[in-house]
Amino acid sequence: MTTMPIGLQLFSVRKTMEKDYMGTLQKVSDIGYKNIEFAIFPYNNGEFEPEMSGRELKKRLADMGLSVVNTMVAFHEKLDWDKIIDYCNELGSLGFCSPIFFYKNKDAVFERAEWLNKMGEKSYKAGLEFYFHNHFMEFQKFDGKYAYDYILENTDPRYVMFELDTFWAQRGGMNPVEVMDKVGQRLRLLHQKDISKGTHPVNLFEVIPEGTSVTYDVFYPLGSSNLDFAEVGTGIMDIRAILKKAKELGSVKNIIVEQDQTVLTELESIKISYDCMSKILGELG
Repeated sequence: MTTMPIGLQLFSVRKTMEKDYMGTLQKVSDIGYKNIEFAIFPYNNGEFEPEMSGRELKKRLADMGLSVVNTMVAFHEKLDWDKIIDYCNELGSLGFCSPIFFYKNKDAVFERAEWLNKMGEKSYKAGLEFYFHNHFMEFQKFDGKYAYDYILENTDPRYVMFELDTFWAQRGGMNPVEVMDKVGQRLRLLHQKDISKGTHPVNLFEVIPEGTSVTYDVFYPLGSSNLDFAEVGTGIMDIRAILKKAKELGSVKNIIVEQDQTVLTELESIKISYDCMSKILGELG
């Protein structure tokens, strides 16, 4: 059994940060979050040119009582990953991951697993943990088997850990607790939000014709409605069972709130989730 800190993926407050970057981080800390996860999207030809050095940002975060548990970096074929790793180390980030992939076929899944192994080994040698993060498309089947299972079985447990997004697992038709059991000790981080009570269908594969590859064009219309996302404890997910399983596994280092969309203000949203999870974790002991 272990006590797990509650972290925040800063994508959850992206609009507020655009208006007041440092002020928003201070408000995040004031709510109670002390562990944060950055999101970096190097869309301009894969260039990564941060406005502030990792060392300077680390110091400013420390002044607010914040530390970085992970950094999510969107995949780009031209991205200088060595530069990303150096920045993560300067920032004090304990690890990093690339958060979203699409698979045309089974071969594409194996190609991604190979890339994950290479990046995981590179990260390991640099003193960072490397995580695989899912969405719902990892639970499409190729030759009768989930893409997620292929990735789990074909990545090196020395180098590739897992950050399970329980929301997307459930929207892929899975029971998040059963997926957590399957990943076992390689499960190090959880992304947590909730599914709105009015969401229908919950399993997105009920509206995707069999055999359809989940590309970005398929994913985005199905996964972008703010009406389907709810704050932790206000929707239909069994949050208590998920947190209980995380404590039982003992390998989970942080439960990270990631609110992709909300009908509330971003700061109102993340406070509701923080208060709910604090209460449940307190009751679980």
